[in-house]
Amino acid sequence: MKILTLSFLALFVISCSTENNQTSEPITNSKEKPGDYRFERVYGETPDGYPLPLTGIPITKQTVIVKNENGSIKEYPSHFTPNEQLDKEEMRITCLGSGNPPVRMRQAGSSWLVQLGNGENFIFDIGGGAVLNLWSMGIPMGELDKLFVTHTHLDHVGGIFPLYDAMGWARNTPLRVWGASGYDESLGIAEFCKNIEEAANWHNTSKIGIVPSGGMKIEANEFDYSKFSKENPRQLIYNENGVKIYAFPVDHILQGAVGYRIEWNGLSFVFTGDSVPTTFEAEQSKDVDVFAHEMFIDAPTFAAKNSMPLQIAENVVSEHTPPRKLGEIFNIAKPRLGVGTHYFTNDDTIDPAFNGLSSTYDGPVVIGQDLLVINVTENQIVCRMAMTDKLMWAPPAKPSDEKQEMEEPVREGRTPSFVTETRLNN
Repeated sequence: MKILTLSFLALFVISCSTENNQTSEPITNSKEKPGDYRFERVYGETPDGYPLPLTGIPITKQTVIVKNENGSIKEYPSHFTPNEQLDKEEMRITCLGSGNPPVRMRQAGSSWLVQLGNGENFIFDIGGGAVLNLWSMGIPMGELDKLFVTHTHLDHVGGIFPLYDAMGWARNTPLRVWGASGYDESLGIAEFCKNIEEAANWHNTSKIGIVPSGGMKIEANEFDYSKFSKENPRQLIYNENGVKIYAFPVDHILQGAVGYRIEWNGLSFVFTGDSVPTTFEAEQSKDVDVFAHEMFIDAPTFAAKNSMPLQIAENVVSEHTPPRKLGEIFNIAKPRLGVGTHYFTNDDTIDPAFNGLSSTYDGPVVIGQDLLVINVTENQIVCRMAMTDKLMWAPPAKPSDEKQEMEEPVREGRTPSFVTETRLNN
């Protein structure tokens, strides 16, 4: 495996520096003036030479990974834009949310999008704020109906309401959600989905007769966590159109927390949500193309940045994975690319992360940022940042022969007449 870094990174640096220094023109991401797009910050590096967050560069020194230099090499633009086509044999992985609670403006709650060359899209977790990044990717919202939940901590599922709210006007089929059962019925994904529907009851009822009602349901696909064992370490929970998705348990406080491995066309991706590091999860992720695993900041820094007592920070950190231990996980799994995510990215946190990782692992690693885009083919992996329109409208959906049924509007419980009689006429 050969890693190409300097020329590709130089292309990033030149592009980003030029964009950020053009301050006299209005900022736009239009097709007519693509060079006017600006990331939040001018390019800069840490003392150890890693790109700083929010500068439009992946946080790594290894942006291109090539398996065979004599094999097929694809050239990509320096940054991803939503109109970029995906080859039929290719996988594209986008970090929609890289953060921790508390959610920060440029680090949404945990979420990943996997797009395949066969046209299918899969969402893994949907933390708070992640849907904003998802909408900016320029995908018809009706095609975003498959969500796989690692566990129901709110920083991993807090964005489900705006995803669900694409019903009627964008998605006229149920939102399909996969997840594990819990220690008892109240802790499983089926109960979680039922509770989301019930919480949205006023919302759904008010829309009857206004928009089609086909999207007002959540289809829970709950798999039995109790069936996992040493002899049965993973379960095949999705098997459609050549795509296989396996679930396996991870060590994260309660029963029901899982990781996922998606395989298609000889390509693969693993996302493990949150976990204390175990050799078990590493074995389930062996030889994967891209392995996204949480990487947690040290307790003193976590306490200081969140203004919390050190003891509370230590309690939280003990349920997660420090960089040094993540390196050990990657050493066992041996992914083509390791991704450390769910990590607070600040100027002063990048070098400590890589120092910890490099003490136990010497393979290519990138630290997750929102809208990090990873293209995967048989011969290469390329890391870039996306340039998306923050005011993106939903693109049109593919033509469909399905008839959109409209129900009769609700008759009872409507706004009282003493209010409606005072409406201002158009």
